[in-house]
This record gives sequence, structure tokens and C-alpha cells, in this order.
Amino acid sequence: MEYTIDDLWPVSTKVNRLGGIGVDWSGPTGFGRFELYWEDDGTLHADTECMSSDENRKFIKTMMNLIAEKVIIDG
Repeated sequence: MEYTIDDLWPVSTKVNRLGGIGVDWSGPTGFGRFELYWEDDGTLHADTECMSSDENRKFIKTMMNLIAEKVIIDG
């Protein structure tokens, strides 16, 4: 079984001033949420519910690839 995206949603600016992207996912390890959000200094952060770390980014790469498959390219 592979990971799948069950839902994509905007992170509210009430939760994070600069907003972000949220993902509900499911896969071989269960299910959960993955969130990308910006900090004031312009850095992109990810909350992976302990599925990745600075040393191991495999889960982040998996989620980013799945998000890319959902993007509708307008231009």
C-alpha cells in the first residue's frame, strides 16, 4: 500500500499568519496530517507528526510528490 492524499486544504491565516497548505493522508503507517507553513523570515516549515526529521526527509519527499500530482497548472 502506498501513501495517498485524502484531502488538501489551506492552513488558515488565523492559525498561521502567513498561511500554508495542509494535507490529510493515509498509507501503510496509518493516517494523519502534514502541514507546510511559512515563518516571518521566509523559511518553509513542515509539521509531519514525527514522520520525518532533518536527517530523514523521505516522508516529506513522498508528501511533496503527492501534492505535485494534485496541482492544476494554469499557465
